[in-house]
Amino acid sequence: MKRTAVLFDMDGLMVDTEPLARRAWEHVVAPHGAAMTDDLYERMLGRRTVESAQLVLDELRLPEQLETLVARKTTAFLSSLGEGVPVMPGLWTLLDRIEVLGLPWAVATSTPRPVAEIILDKLGLVGRYRALACGDEVEHGKPAPDIFLLAAARLGAEPAACLALEDSAAGCASAAAAGMRVVIVPTDLTRAESFACAYRRYTSLGGVAADLEVLLDGS
Repeated sequence: MKRTAVLFDMDGLMVDTEPLARRAWEHVVAPHGAAMTDDLYERMLGRRTVESAQLVLDELRLPEQLETLVARKTTAFLSSLGEGVPVMPGLWTLLDRIEVLGLPWAVATSTPRPVAEIILDKLGLVGRYRALACGDEVEHGKPAPDIFLLAAARLGAEPAACLALEDSAAGCASAAAAGMRVVIVPTDLTRAESFACAYRRYTSLGGVAADLEVLLDGS
């Protein structure tokens, strides 16, 4: 089946927000004398804020309620966006190529919808993407397929007709479980992953743009 729609993960794939998110987590755990480790943060990649917060509580044994920790992290993260959102290399080239080909595209992100909308608005992308599916809109987060299935449904596309772009192991597993062809563009944090579920792997979105028509092909 030829792929006729493109689904983007957001954090770490479209925008370089993972360092900002880590600093936000560090900000909220520091008052407890705790610190984020590389291992803990890497286990959070691709997952919903509420699930990441539970990992933090379990690992660091903080005396906070889950909802309070989520709210504090979200506030710290949003305050870091005041100077703009860092874009991953090749994003604009790829989006322009997708639109030249007349393909509908959507964002399928673990980030809560209010935060995702702020980021996409700062990028000037409101009105360009056809649909948005977020972690707070589904029962199960990545690596379950729910977020990608919701994004495809909102596009009116069959999952098998979607090309999914991801950077994390949880996201790759999610899109593959949804029945989509998955292309991986790892970050420095995820480069060591094997990504057995991926159809192809690239070093940047610019490479995806160059091969887009091949990736969409039904073979």
